[in-house]
Amino acid sequence: MKFLTPFSSFWRHIAGLLLSLASFASFTVVAGPVDCGDRPISIAFFDFGFLYFEQDGQGRGIDKDFVDELAKRTGCKFSTQTMPRARVWADLATGELDMSLSGVQSPERDRFAWFAPYSYFKNFALVRTSTAATVSSAEDFMAQGQLQFGVVRGFVHQPAQEKWLEQLRSTQRVQESASISILFEKLKLGRIDGLFALPVVYRKILQEMKMQDEVVIRDWTPKDKASLGCLVMAKSRFSEAEAVRWRNVVRAMRTDGTLEKIYARYLSPAEARAGVDF
Repeated sequence: MKFLTPFSSFWRHIAGLLLSLASFASFTVVAGPVDCGDRPISIAFFDFGFLYFEQDGQGRGIDKDFVDELAKRTGCKFSTQTMPRARVWADLATGELDMSLSGVQSPERDRFAWFAPYSYFKNFALVRTSTAATVSSAEDFMAQGQLQFGVVRGFVHQPAQEKWLEQLRSTQRVQESASISILFEKLKLGRIDGLFALPVVYRKILQEMKMQDEVVIRDWTPKDKASLGCLVMAKSRFSEAEAVRWRNVVRAMRTDGTLEKIYARYLSPAEARAGVDF
């Protein structure tokens, strides 16, 4: 017959506690900081300078690295695809898409999506050199009725820029394109005379297309603040409480310096710092 001593009972109690703690720890790892759901999260990229581009058949850029970090921190699986910007918003609205990137919040979009900011960049005006000789402001451009301006379909600009574009649209002087690459091709060919773009976008494209000497870059809306680029979450997939958890993950990436490190892979140190200064 075996007798349990106080000493052996004590250690058996400790072992039980350790087992319980281990089980709890295992559960929390599985649960993670967000609820990943029972299927991969569908997320869409779009061609946008250093934010997203393809090289050797592989996705590259700030947004790609951002999603990789989200997967690492949450343990969630993502189903990725590339599509035109306008279709991204349409699919988010209908629930066919769960997430997207570098989205700008607006009242219309608040109806079907939640937003978690992770970048802060300003749009600048890029004007053909031949046009810039007589155009130094948005007002100058507006006054010359033959000039055409280009935008990416589905893209929201800064408030003053949107107001100006609305006026220009009323005179049939805005051309929409499916992607930023097509827009720059039009600028190079002279089919449009100007466009708005972020430094993180135009630095890459101007270099690749050897257009540095063909455009003049100006700030037509100096009073406008930069735009917040956001992780966009469809309300059809994520509740408000779940969106808050995702925002917390994104906020942690900014707080611990991870976001700035991602930007610094593609931008100058000063631009990387500015990208998280919000």
